[in-house]
Amino acid sequence: MTSNDYPLPPSTLRNLRLYDKRQIGALEVEQIVKELSNTKNVEAIKSVLKVLTTDLTDSAQGNNKKAGLIGLAATAIGLGVDAHKYISSLVPPVLRCFTDQDSRVRYYACESLYNIAKVTRGKMLPFFNEIFDGLCRLSADPDPNVKTGAQLLDRLIKDIVTESHAFDIERFIPLLQERVYVVNPFCRQFLVGWVAVLNMVPDIDMMKHLPRFLDGMFNMLKDPNRDIRTEADATLSEFLRQLHQPYDNPVDYGAMVKILIHHCSSSDDFTRLRALAWVNEFIASGKEKVLPYSAQLLAGILPSLSHDVTEIETASGRANTSLMKLVSSTGEPVPVKDIVTTATLQFLNQWVPTRLSALKWVLMLHDKVPQQLCLHLAELFPALLKTLSDPSEEVVRLDLEVMAKLSLDSSSFDRLMQNLVGLFSTDPQLLNNRGFLIVRQLSLYIEPEKIFRNLATILETEEEPEFATTMIQTLNLILLTAVEVQEVRKSLKKLDTPESRDLFSTLYRSWAHSPASLFCLCLLCQVYEHAALLLTKFADLEVTVSFLMEIDKLVQLLESPIFIHLRLQLLEPERYPFLFKALYGLLMLLPQSAAFDTLRGRLTCISSLGVLHLIPKSKEKMEEGPSNNEQLKDINFDSLIQHFTVLQSNHEKFRRKVIENELIQHAQKVSVGKKKMLENATSPTKSLTENTIAPLLIDSTTGLTTFSPQGKDKETVPRLQ
Repeated sequence: MTSNDYPLPPSTLRNLRLYDKRQIGALEVEQIVKELSNTKNVEAIKSVLKVLTTDLTDSAQGNNKKAGLIGLAATAIGLGVDAHKYISSLVPPVLRCFTDQDSRVRYYACESLYNIAKVTRGKMLPFFNEIFDGLCRLSADPDPNVKTGAQLLDRLIKDIVTESHAFDIERFIPLLQERVYVVNPFCRQFLVGWVAVLNMVPDIDMMKHLPRFLDGMFNMLKDPNRDIRTEADATLSEFLRQLHQPYDNPVDYGAMVKILIHHCSSSDDFTRLRALAWVNEFIASGKEKVLPYSAQLLAGILPSLSHDVTEIETASGRANTSLMKLVSSTGEPVPVKDIVTTATLQFLNQWVPTRLSALKWVLMLHDKVPQQLCLHLAELFPALLKTLSDPSEEVVRLDLEVMAKLSLDSSSFDRLMQNLVGLFSTDPQLLNNRGFLIVRQLSLYIEPEKIFRNLATILETEEEPEFATTMIQTLNLILLTAVEVQEVRKSLKKLDTPESRDLFSTLYRSWAHSPASLFCLCLLCQVYEHAALLLTKFADLEVTVSFLMEIDKLVQLLESPIFIHLRLQLLEPERYPFLFKALYGLLMLLPQSAAFDTLRGRLTCISSLGVLHLIPKSKEKMEEGPSNNEQLKDINFDSLIQHFTVLQSNHEKFRRKVIENELIQHAQKVSVGKKKMLENATSPTKSLTENTIAPLLIDSTTGLTTFSPQGKDKETVPRLQ
């Protein structure tokens, strides 16, 4: 070998191209290169590599490529320990053959690179990314021989990486991050295998880079292939186990939390369960380190609290409890705003346990950081008010507890009452279905008298009579029957303190929206003289069906336990003459009905002269009223009765205006109908229906619509006057 133009003899090149003589050709190349290496003839070696690459492996003919691949492998073996010096000429030509269309060429490429790697070992790691990428593709090769060759090469590369101290993990991770999203099952197995191997290498810190490929690994848990799911889960479990162990570098919880939250809502139950297991482990091992991400964790936990799979429900419940305990007990700052936002969104969740847990989180924040929570009431309150319409009564009760505890200060309480009245006004169905429950439940956490005073003050100026009346009727029923307002009833019965008398006046002004409720209030407060006077004003009111129904309900209330004291006072007619006058006046208002019979029966029991004579005359003074009770002098009854008269007058005006508007709308509709009829009448063709139906006549003065008779019977039809 003296000519650089022909570094390899023609016979050697011919042997490399022939299938049955390739081994001989390879031995010849090995021997030639070995001699050149011993003589340190670098230029000649480069010439050999150039011939093998340019003339053979880069050729378009398959036989030439196979010859070149075998020659490159033989060259590496011939170079021995010096092979790494020519690694940049040995490896790239082989890698290019990984994508060749001929499966035999791909197989020979695997074999060639195997021999090169066996000689160069760790010195070939600068090409690791390219080798890894090529092997990833070959792992899914349709040719079983190529796949087998790739698996053999893969094992050797893993051994080399495991024993090497020079593996560049920083350079490799971006490639892994890209490839981890492949869906081919063979490629996934290849990737999972490499992640597991690299994680076992002591000098390689895979935990540091876990956030960059964690998402792809979780995606593999949804693979239909059971083996892939099992391998991916085993690899993830190993990473999870390492979280328990002391770790020098900080774990990037933030990046991983984003990934886990996404998979906590996965439609695949296995993936969802494993994600929740990771969340549990994060909370247990990370502790204060995960506090900044507690809102994101909560967003992943709460939706799973109600799930068909018991294991998922249990795991999410455990995570929710652990996270709440961590947040409530920590001394570190808590992301209150983010947690409030997350909890508020879950108020709309379709499952009751999730909505309840979201409300409990708000309660916990109120107990822990009430001042910080108050800064976010503008966001929180509308959502809490909307939750009052929740179909679950349990949710509504807890919602009311939250609102009550958030409204302990004066400004927040006033806002709650205003919002509550506004909500009832816009949603009458809520008032009818939940009004009783809402006020009673609030009375458990806020002083009932405070609630009634505030609501009465708001409703006093309410401009919608129908709503105000319904609202007062609801409040009146609560006042008379609810256990929660028992102390308020006791105070009103006696009216023995300035506060109780002021409360009576406050309630009176709003109760005036509902005559029956106001009369009931007077009976409760035992101001019978004023109740009797109030009845005389009822005669001036418009008697509507609604009014009579209120009176009917009032009679029923008089027969309830709340008015036992009143019925017993009927045994002392001389002491309570105005009570008799009020009840007889009420009886006179009633039409003869069941309520009339009930009240008449009650009064008949003690009203006969014979019974009155049997009752011992009381030595006590007559009932106390405005005329003989100095304590009641600070109640301006004249002003109150005048307020009632004015308010009821306004109600009547409002009703009249509503009726007028309805009549105007009706007249407009009639006018439009008449216009259409005139248009149809001028039409040259008429349908059978038009010819058989009598035309309508509309009186312009009365608006009365009548039928106009037609034909010969015209004179026989009388006209309505």
